Amino acid sequence: MGAFKKLFQTGFFHIFGSSVINKILTFLSNVVLVRLISKEAYGVFTYAWNIYSLVLLLNGLGVVSGLLQLCSERADDRAYYDDLCRFGARVGLYADGALTVLLVLIGTLLPLSIPGGGRMIQTLCLLPPLQFIFEWMTIYLRGQRRNREYAALNTVNTLCVCVCSILGAVAAREYGLVWGKYLALLLTFVYAGCVLRFPLFRLLGRPGAIDRTDRVDLVKISLLSMATNGLSQLLYLSDVFVLGIVDPNETILASYKVATTIPTALTFIPSAIAVYLYPYFARHNREKQWCIQHYKATLAAVGGLNAIISGGLFLFAPLLIRILFGEIYLDAVPVFRVLAVSYFFSGTFRTIAGNLMTTQRKLRFNFIVSAVSGPANILSNWFFIQWWGSMGAAATTLLIVLLTGFANTFYLFRCFGRLED
Repeated sequence: MGAFKKLFQTGFFHIFGSSVINKILTFLSNVVLVRLISKEAYGVFTYAWNIYSLVLLLNGLGVVSGLLQLCSERADDRAYYDDLCRFGARVGLYADGALTVLLVLIGTLLPLSIPGGGRMIQTLCLLPPLQFIFEWMTIYLRGQRRNREYAALNTVNTLCVCVCSILGAVAAREYGLVWGKYLALLLTFVYAGCVLRFPLFRLLGRPGAIDRTDRVDLVKISLLSMATNGLSQLLYLSDVFVLGIVDPNETILASYKVATTIPTALTFIPSAIAVYLYPYFARHNREKQWCIQHYKATLAAVGGLNAIISGGLFLFAPLLIRILFGEIYLDAVPVFRVLAVSYFFSGTFRTIAGNLMTTQRKLRFNFIVSAVSGPANILSNWFFIQWWGSMGAAATTLLIVLLTGFANTFYLFRCFGRLED
């Protein structure tokens, strides 16, 4: 009981509960949206959103990751903490201004394979700076371990996105989805300011003096984290991108997107655990026995849970697809089953180990793994999709997850083992 009480007091159940609610809301809204708009329209949105997500890999030059590490280490110095956040916000917003221009150019100048994709990308162009501000706000709360407020802000944002997206889809189909996302972020900012009393405008002001060492560390951690996370996210983005090039068919893209919906939604489980654990592992990052003991316990608990989830998804795949998305999407079942297996290895070995590696300042290893797996993922997708269609994209995901998951876990244990007793 003492362990559960401590988890409750430190906000674990708020984070985990918020993540559960958020993923359920997102999942249900996706189910509704698939039924509100045609398969072809959903395919166009999926294609454009995928390209937008590729551009967003450069979001804020990775500043939110750098801020999380430095702010977790300097949480006791409130004034300096705020100045770090101001400095990070300025860097991130300048970078996202460039991303806005880039999206306009992509939507205007590039000959995209799916008709209507370019106009959709143009509509998305102002989202990056708004998305950065939201992520930056959550990092500010996480660094101070204000987990309850962090959970509340995430839940409100998800609720706003779901409601506004559904209303937008009813009013203007796939374009309504985009306008709904804009409105949702603006409503989230209003909630943060009026209810949580988040000092948004004060923190967006001019930063005070920042130590040169911290500026260098922030830039280094941010850029390496951006590169590492970006290459890692290619695992989930390159499949749709390559599929759209090799087989530019809106209905195939829509079915593949449906197959990824549940496995992708379930990533909240390891992600929520990593979000909760990160500040604690960052604080105890030089304590060998503490790190090894707590990581082993995490690995055992998460592995058992994920085995049950993946097994259930694999066995009941046809029933789940038929009930949730309709018989028109039953062609997604084989891909869904492969991705269910992939979820087990990603959620157990890859996600948590990759996040905790940063607490040991082992950014170079994360970068090397991502630098190798990213291009390998694209090449595998290119060949496998030509051979096996959308099933090839799922097979590539499973292969890369297996390799990177075991590499991350092995090296993290090695890092912990090298710490002094």
